Amino acid sequence: MVDVLPETVIRVAQELHLPIEGLMTRSLRAFLMQEMHSAQMDIGDLQDRYGVVDTAELRDRIERQEISSHPAWEDAMEWEHLEAYLARVQDLLNEISDV
Repeated sequence: MVDVLPETVIRVAQELHLPIEGLMTRSLRAFLMQEMHSAQMDIGDLQDRYGVVDTAELRDRIERQEISSHPAWEDAMEWEHLEAYLARVQDLLNEISDV
């Protein structure tokens, strides 16, 4: 798996009587879940800010000039970035679950 592990990781695994691989897997899963939660919260903030449910609705309202284009266009791009990030994180979570 990993050739060299920090001493702290080894000590925690020993103290908790966990196999290092199990500790690493659980740690990665927890980290990825936190990343998903953070991105979802950021998306929720954008939904609240513009009163829309998705980027398509936000872009539509910008194009119809119901919402000022600045900074809404930038926020729409950031939202799309967050959605892509969520998809990548979910793929990684799925890979961990398959192991």
